[in-house]
Amino acid sequence: MDKSRSQRFLDAVNVPLMLWTAALIVYGTVMVASATSGMSGGSGMLVRHVVGIIVGLVPLLLVWFIDYKRLRGWLSVLVTFGAFLLISPRIPGLGVEAGGATSWVQFFGIRLFQPSEPAKLIFIVVVAAVIASFKGRIDRPGDAVKVFAYLAGALGLILLQPDLGTGLVFVAITMVMLVAGGMKGRYFAAVAVLAVLATLAVTQFHLLAEYQEDRLLVFIEPDRDPDGAGYNLAQSKIAIGSGGLTGQGLGSGTQSNLHFIPARHTDFIFSVLGEELGFLGAVLLLGLYLALLLSALAIATSSRDLFGALIAVGVLGMWLFQILENVGMTVGMMPITGIPLPFMSFGSSAMVTNLGAVGLLLSVWSRRYGT
Repeated sequence: MDKSRSQRFLDAVNVPLMLWTAALIVYGTVMVASATSGMSGGSGMLVRHVVGIIVGLVPLLLVWFIDYKRLRGWLSVLVTFGAFLLISPRIPGLGVEAGGATSWVQFFGIRLFQPSEPAKLIFIVVVAAVIASFKGRIDRPGDAVKVFAYLAGALGLILLQPDLGTGLVFVAITMVMLVAGGMKGRYFAAVAVLAVLATLAVTQFHLLAEYQEDRLLVFIEPDRDPDGAGYNLAQSKIAIGSGGLTGQGLGSGTQSNLHFIPARHTDFIFSVLGEELGFLGAVLLLGLYLALLLSALAIATSSRDLFGALIAVGVLGMWLFQILENVGMTVGMMPITGIPLPFMSFGSSAMVTNLGAVGLLLSVWSRRYGT
């Protein structure tokens, strides 16, 4: 490799992003190993987690080496494919129920992946292309309506599953990208009013599944039904509180080992971390997340192309919301939803998607000078 090629390669690699991603993957693998150590089939789960990481390197490299600007010309194809992914769990014989939602697909009885995960990345690219076409000024109602039409279509398909948590991720992605895309404040005020009206309608007409309503009620009233709907939150708080400053040690958490923490290797892995590694372990994780998000922000601000900047902002918004929601729900600051913790929770679909998101960021970074 000659000097010019070496320089081009170095320019294409965002070292901080790769460093923080690798650190989070290692941290997550350690926690998944600890959380599944006392579970039936735990060793198999750890193997699947590692396989998910290896498989995730494929979209990372593939997306990285594709010029993201070309994706703008594939808008129709991306919209069609994204819609197919979101509707695929409702196809008879293809979808399979898990956690109260039909959000997975299977082949020959084998549950494969959650289509809404890769659909997040497609949605980010599509919405980035739409917003970028307004050149940083969304000052006409029709422009805002066009963006929200894409969101409404995605939400409609997601809520058919129903998967409220994933739907909220799509909303968060859209709102963050609209802020970066220059939408006027009056439109955000209108959205806030509509959101309140929609929430009232959902509560009044019981449009959510019963377990989803119970989760929201427990968030509003934490002591409600401690042996039923409030059980998960109560056990999570006990686990995190018992960790103290340094934790009880990896694999030594009493709440984890006695199976009190629900979904401890997926949605509530932060509870396991808090119990076993304590406050310092939690601070380390949040510090790594902050570094990761700042790397994404640096990539967004370095791009001379609005489309690329919006893609980076979309990825940042996706990660930020999922981190705040997942960590917040384990301590009672956010309602409980089935949102995984990026790079930490067990689950190949989420891991592959997050690594694909890293590939998108690297694609934007490596072409930040317009080359």
